[in-house]
Amino acid sequence: MRILAISDEPSQKLWGSRCREALEGVDLILSAGDLPPSYLSFLTCFTSAPVIYVHGNHDDIYEKKPPEGCLCADGKILLIGGVRILGLGGSFRYRPDCVNMYTEPEMQSRILNLRRKLRATGGFDILLTHAPIRGVGDEDHPSHRGFECFGPLLDRYRPAVMVHGHMHQAYTAFFQRERTYNGVPVINASTEYAFDLPETPNRREPTPRGIRIMEKMSRFE
Repeated sequence: MRILAISDEPSQKLWGSRCREALEGVDLILSAGDLPPSYLSFLTCFTSAPVIYVHGNHDDIYEKKPPEGCLCADGKILLIGGVRILGLGGSFRYRPDCVNMYTEPEMQSRILNLRRKLRATGGFDILLTHAPIRGVGDEDHPSHRGFECFGPLLDRYRPAVMVHGHMHQAYTAFFQRERTYNGVPVINASTEYAFDLPETPNRREPTPRGIRIMEKMSRFE
């Protein structure tokens, strides 16, 4: 499966007249947040690939104007083309009373609330987040800090890949697109990046109930 990961800043290559050509061969588009809803909707006009998104910390507008033709994975497990996608959007809370920002305990609680679904689905193949893992491509400043609880989540379910945003290429001269966390590939989707979904050793298959859960959650509303 060919995946296009995007986040944080629209790509000039994609948001223009050559969009259809740029999307040729792409099977799935994953938005890791902080992109205009009109940009995501624009992409759906030039490809049959599903566009899946989570919220970034600057995506408050999505509540009133969600991206048309796209699927929200935030706080859900979606089944797309046989691939299970777990979405956990938002950033570390660095301002009080902001939507799409969470403390470490709040993000941990979001994960705990998914335990039953994760048992039913047998885990997930892709972790799609906005924030990175704490200590894996983040920074010490609260506005760019990752979540520690993402690490144990990867350790337990061993997905094929994690995709995140939040850390822009322009933030550092030493930008690193791909990292690993205990053997799990971790991809920074900043602007745009295409890759092939890695194989997942010892993949656990979902139960029939898990498939029903994912199919229900994956429907367009």
